[in-house]
Amino acid sequence: MGNSAGHAQDIESVIKAPMLTNNGGLSFSQIGSYIPGDTLNRINPYSYYISGNMNFSLFSVVNVPMSFAYTNNQLNTEATLPFNRFSIAPSYKWITLYAGYASMTFSPYTLVGHETFGGGVELKFDNGFKFSAIYGRLQKEVRPDSAINSAAFRRMGGGFKVEYSHEKVDVALNIYKAKDVNNNDFYTSTIDSTLTPKDNISGSLYLNMKMINNFQLNMEYAISAINADISRSDSVDRSFKDNFLESNGDLSVHHALKAGISQTSAIGTVGATYERISPNYTTLSAYYFLNDFENITVNYSTTIRKIVNIAIDAGYQHDNLSKQKVNANNRFIFSGNVSASITKRLSVGASYSNLKSYVHIRDIYNDLTNTNPYQNIDTLSFTQLNLTTSGNASYTLRSTDENRQNIIVSFTYQDASEQQNRTEKYSGSKIYNAVMSYQFSQIPQKFNASTSVNYNHNNLPNGFMGVLSYNLSLQKTFIEKLKLAIIGTYSRSFNDSLNLANVVNIRFSAGYTIQKRHNLNLSIAHVSSQNKLRDNTQYTANMSYSYMFDFNLRRKDKKLNFEGNF
Repeated sequence: MGNSAGHAQDIESVIKAPMLTNNGGLSFSQIGSYIPGDTLNRINPYSYYISGNMNFSLFSVVNVPMSFAYTNNQLNTEATLPFNRFSIAPSYKWITLYAGYASMTFSPYTLVGHETFGGGVELKFDNGFKFSAIYGRLQKEVRPDSAINSAAFRRMGGGFKVEYSHEKVDVALNIYKAKDVNNNDFYTSTIDSTLTPKDNISGSLYLNMKMINNFQLNMEYAISAINADISRSDSVDRSFKDNFLESNGDLSVHHALKAGISQTSAIGTVGATYERISPNYTTLSAYYFLNDFENITVNYSTTIRKIVNIAIDAGYQHDNLSKQKVNANNRFIFSGNVSASITKRLSVGASYSNLKSYVHIRDIYNDLTNTNPYQNIDTLSFTQLNLTTSGNASYTLRSTDENRQNIIVSFTYQDASEQQNRTEKYSGSKIYNAVMSYQFSQIPQKFNASTSVNYNHNNLPNGFMGVLSYNLSLQKTFIEKLKLAIIGTYSRSFNDSLNLANVVNIRFSAGYTIQKRHNLNLSIAHVSSQNKLRDNTQYTANMSYSYMFDFNLRRKDKKLNFEGNF
């Protein structure tokens, strides 16, 4: 009876739902840049960016989301994440299809959110089963050329994942294969003699068991077989095994295992975790991997009187699992964070971690001199962190219906090592960053002001560089439609004995809204940089228009009734 009622309700909701609904938005931006006396054409004087998203829904059952983006700007020829793109993901009840640029994550050890140009599918069943599959191009071919830093083979990949979720158990199995398209022309013309086509297949099995007394056990085992050079593979008399994975060449197999137990009680959550990733473990379906280590940790988290939140993870780590390295590393690892609302006005937090991780480190000098919001939009770069510690405090000076004032102080220290994308910019660096800001708001007048001081100090292997910045931001809203803002930044960068550059960045922006659907925005930026070699000045104007819409088509009294906002 319960199931019958559920289906009846579904049919009734479908009948009452609009026949067709559509919502989304479009935006068009134009950017003009000018550098006085620029004879080297260092920037593109004009560029435009178009993007949009739409979602069609038929009887609230079939959903078709779409998105696209396009620019005429010269993007990085080695772009990992392209800006010019199109994606569509229609769904009907328990079925979702993907076409264009899409990404999925099967496991931290196999497919990890890698951008794919192709197609995919997700099937979600009522009995707890879920099936996912995806196939497409992972990497464009970059032809060998003296003007290109590094060539690349065209890389294709595909795989599937099967999951089952229940009250007491979760099980998942996934397999993913990626392979470079072998191009013999690369071996005669490429300037990178180390470039070889690769083949890889990886998979993992995940199990999570929920037992009595809030006791939980989980485990994941992964395996990755990778052939680092399939250029010597013979295409004649191929066996099924060779079609599954190229056996001729530089073939190796690697393993990863992670298991944990935890129990939740009145005093908090207590658990333990074991993780082992063999040396050289990697897949072609992830942007980066940490490998060659074994971790044994215990963890604890709790909340004290709904005021203080504590989370601690401590244990032992060692590398050189295959005993092939000259130096081995054995160390105590720890990560923890504490946050507390000491009073209604004062909140503090602190964290520390010496666990290795990857992060994108923003270049503060490029941020200060950036006048184009789409600059370097297609780049992907990660820096390995060996240690991170941070602290922050927020104090409310005043909070009324008319006036709000806050002071925020934060500090971060990062110890960075390996840098991806063939650059050692942050290798061996110790990065310090301190920020102190004051925020002021006049609520009835819709006026906001903020000022901050930012100090960034990078200890590099061959010296240090510091950047001290002062920022001021003023924003005012008139008649709820017109918003004006002016932002000014002055920064000074220096090293041991030299003043490297003084940068002044002034930005003015205005935004106007028409009928809550149409938005017009104009921004003008002036950036001047002075150093001992030369003075640089750049002007940039950005004019954009965005439009949001929605409409639905209903059937009333045997007639079609159209409702919409444009």
